[in-house]
Amino acid sequence: MVGENEISIDIKKLIVICIATTSFWTAQVYAEDASQTPSEVSTKSVGVISPSYVLTRTGLLRDELELIRYEMGKTKNMQAEIKVSNAAPHEVFFQALTLFHKTNRLAFEQTKTLEEEIKLSTAANIKPEHVLKMVNAALDRVLIVKKKLDITEAIEEKTYDNTITPTDVFRSIVQANRQLNLMLSQQFAPSDVFQQVSLSINYTARLLARFPEATRIPDYPAYERGKHPSDVYQRLIDCYDLIQKIAKTSDLDMLNLTVDTDNLTEKVPSDVYDIASLIVSELAYIHSNLDNAQPPAGVYYPGNKFPSHVFQRAGILERQLTGLLRQVESNPKWLK
Repeated sequence: MVGENEISIDIKKLIVICIATTSFWTAQVYAEDASQTPSEVSTKSVGVISPSYVLTRTGLLRDELELIRYEMGKTKNMQAEIKVSNAAPHEVFFQALTLFHKTNRLAFEQTKTLEEEIKLSTAANIKPEHVLKMVNAALDRVLIVKKKLDITEAIEEKTYDNTITPTDVFRSIVQANRQLNLMLSQQFAPSDVFQQVSLSINYTARLLARFPEATRIPDYPAYERGKHPSDVYQRLIDCYDLIQKIAKTSDLDMLNLTVDTDNLTEKVPSDVYDIASLIVSELAYIHSNLDNAQPPAGVYYPGNKFPSHVFQRAGILERQLTGLLRQVESNPKWLK
């Protein structure tokens, strides 16, 4: 932890530290002996972790966040829950990783403290307990902000029955992520999305390497000026559709996402970042099914970018995925 009296970096340097060097392979998973924090103490007393308990902790985080939102006088998120089904723990985990990034940025803005990350070696075999640790890590950052703002109201955890699924947890975390973006002074921007798309390109290049005749990095599509977040969102949805087809052909289960195309113009960079993060999680999962798969290198903050830059970058990913789907359709047992 970096102390308040030890740090003098500005918010753009925070982006470099907290977001730009982050990939799925530098995901935060806290050690079991981190018992000094309230959330980790609670985790130790639980035993086998179920999605219902993860939702309990996510609900607590959202309630604590609401106290902070009210204190700060920030706008309340009014977006309806995302329409998804069949979410798996690895998909929930990656949304929880995004949750940690956003709470870490909020904590930095309010307290000038920043939590570092440690590595997670693989996307395979992620379970609810891994998601819980990430949610608890984010909750710790929220509680630090609550203390800094002298908010004394106590929140009681809600409990849920065992009918709760990973999909329910996924939706709740997405709502928390949306609320957090409205509370940040430095909101998630096209540059952050550009970085996630670049990581997806790196993963897809590793997947295409299984086919010697395939082009791993296709040419850039033409740059188109004047693009908006909604344009990038739509192109990334098209990419996700291709990933779903690749997964189905490869006999892998994947989250089902339904997009309301009537409201695309309302999408902001934070929404685009969330779908870009989902794409990274799916590609990381597919990649983890390869024998002796080595993860790609992390990506770094690319500097200031506009939606048109991200749209062009996503065009490379779309071309890659189109080529990968063509290869997989000819070799459906490629993961065996």
